[in-house]
Amino acid sequence: MNQLTRHRSYLVASALLGGIVPWLVPAARAEDPRWIKLNGLPQASVGLEVEGSSETIRTGGGQSVYDTLFITPTVGLRTSGSIYHPNLVAFDLDGELGWGWDSMTTRSSGSSQTRNESQELTRYLAQINFLEAKPYNASVFAAQDHTFRDYGTFETFTVDSERYGGRVNWNTDHLSLNAELGYRDETATGFKDSTEISETYFNFVGINRRHFGQTTLNLHINQFDNILNFGNRQNSQNESISLSDSETFGSRKQITAATGVGYSQSEYSGQQTETVNADENVLMNHRPNLDSYLMLDFAHNHLRQVTDTIGGGVPIQQVTDQADQRVQGVYGLRHQLYESLASNLDAHGSHQESSGSASLATSDRYGLGLYENYNKRLRSWGRLSVGAGLVADHQEENSSGSTLVSIEAHQLYLPTSPQYRPVYLDRPRVLTSSIRVNVAGDVLAATTDYQVVSSGELTEIRLVVPTSSHLQSLLQTNDNLTISVTYESDSANNAAYESLNATFQVRLDLYNHLGIYGRLNWMDNNAPPAVLAQTLTDLVGGVDYNWRWLRTGAEYEDYDSSYTQYQALRFFQNFDFHLDSRSSLSFNFNETFYNYPGNRDQTQYQFLSRYNAQLWSSLSWYVEGGCTLMEIVDSDQTQGSARTGLNWTRGKLSVRAGYEYNTLSTSSGPYTEEREKHRLFAYLKRTF
Repeated sequence: MNQLTRHRSYLVASALLGGIVPWLVPAARAEDPRWIKLNGLPQASVGLEVEGSSETIRTGGGQSVYDTLFITPTVGLRTSGSIYHPNLVAFDLDGELGWGWDSMTTRSSGSSQTRNESQELTRYLAQINFLEAKPYNASVFAAQDHTFRDYGTFETFTVDSERYGGRVNWNTDHLSLNAELGYRDETATGFKDSTEISETYFNFVGINRRHFGQTTLNLHINQFDNILNFGNRQNSQNESISLSDSETFGSRKQITAATGVGYSQSEYSGQQTETVNADENVLMNHRPNLDSYLMLDFAHNHLRQVTDTIGGGVPIQQVTDQADQRVQGVYGLRHQLYESLASNLDAHGSHQESSGSASLATSDRYGLGLYENYNKRLRSWGRLSVGAGLVADHQEENSSGSTLVSIEAHQLYLPTSPQYRPVYLDRPRVLTSSIRVNVAGDVLAATTDYQVVSSGELTEIRLVVPTSSHLQSLLQTNDNLTISVTYESDSANNAAYESLNATFQVRLDLYNHLGIYGRLNWMDNNAPPAVLAQTLTDLVGGVDYNWRWLRTGAEYEDYDSSYTQYQALRFFQNFDFHLDSRSSLSFNFNETFYNYPGNRDQTQYQFLSRYNAQLWSSLSWYVEGGCTLMEIVDSDQTQGSARTGLNWTRGKLSVRAGYEYNTLSTSSGPYTEEREKHRLFAYLKRTF
């Protein structure tokens, strides 16, 4: 983040302080004013932090060992209070300083080098609140931290961060105005990499509430500066604004309408994108068992390549703009004939147009859809759920030129997640070099955060495991991400044809323990043989069982498409024991097998276990561990983790201590790499 941006943020915060205080001083009269009042005596603390690690990296015939030791005594002080009046200005200050010893020893190829130096540690959080009890209030904060984060993956990430910003709020019964401006600089170091993220952001949310409706305005601006994997820099800038309105009206308040419009602009990875979208949703209740609905959606995406220059501003690359525009709508009726039977009939249509410097493609689709859902309780021993749907469409496609641009949203699960399924880009024959992936404007790095996997005519986007520090900071404790993908693909077809899409699903639950289910997705068309139109038969069948401490299941899928094929077999076994009121034990197993044409197999075994015990009211103990084995084509990866620790608190004294072990082995053809890391830590703190 450049110095000018920081100075601007400081000036905004200063203006905020200087403007609010004199404006609202007369409101603070309930208590005798005092220029500075502390809420009791400041709370002091002393502590000691000890961290030690040993990491070994073996690549080919070479080996490198890195040993580190940090010993840092700390002193801290915390206080809170007010200025002039608690309802005018209240503050909370918490700081900790440390100065200690840092030792690192590196051993490689028979040589050894040791570096000893001093270690400074600074932690603080300062927060000032203005007019907390008033509808109009504000706050500013500044913080710096050195901490360790656990995202549930048995891997601890070291995080150094600096943050500051402010908020202004105005909340009444009918109106809410909230604005925030801030900056953060965060470095996260994991088992295999390190990521630095700098972000400046501004958010505004305005909400107008009415008795039968609501209007919302959102404005979001942020700028990312990412340094990925010790040197690869990514920059992005994003602005978006949206306005939405919902209203309920009619003589019986039987009509609900929701309208939205938005604009966003992003610049990243040498590309600029502009998106305009608008949507309308209307729901009308005609009778207790009959509803109708209308949904309209418009989206326009404009993609341009940012011109590269050499010295003197001379352009060396210039690519003509490309655009993608889509309009789609659906009108339908929902009828509840019986309590257990619901029917849905709709008429739908869409028009899509993609254009570039030397290409133009249009796609028109319209048709009818019919869906039936049956849900019946079978006395006391079971429940039956059946769903079926049939969609008939007429489709016309016309194209000229060589390539088309697309912008799509997808939800990706980690390959280690039980919810993982291959996620393919919509269009076939994608130009892999054109793929750009981002998450809310934060750009993902290819091969480090995600990988591109070609499968027949389709292209899969797959998250990488073990996760990088950057990817884990976006996932947090989740196992999935919603991504936006921009890419180019070969031009579409020139043809008119009809298509059918049928779906069927059934599930039978017996005695609230055993479930048996199946799903079918079938697509066919009468397109000419030369036209690249997808046909599909996707069959899924499975069984699951749960009883007290046991959950287990198995699922088989046969995916047969004219674009790609695979067969998948998935198993899971979960054991959760509550040994007593103070302890719990769990074992979780997952096994997944994918088979693709050409012996492109993918196999994964995963095991996780956790034990937690509250030994005494002041002492708790945990033991956790797991391993993952993945085999993908000619690549093998084995990851293992284990850790244990104690947490003890007695009065004003607290102690945390533990041990962690991580190992990662990767082989692909002749290349092999092994990483192994041991980490010990102990943190002691005494407050006064």
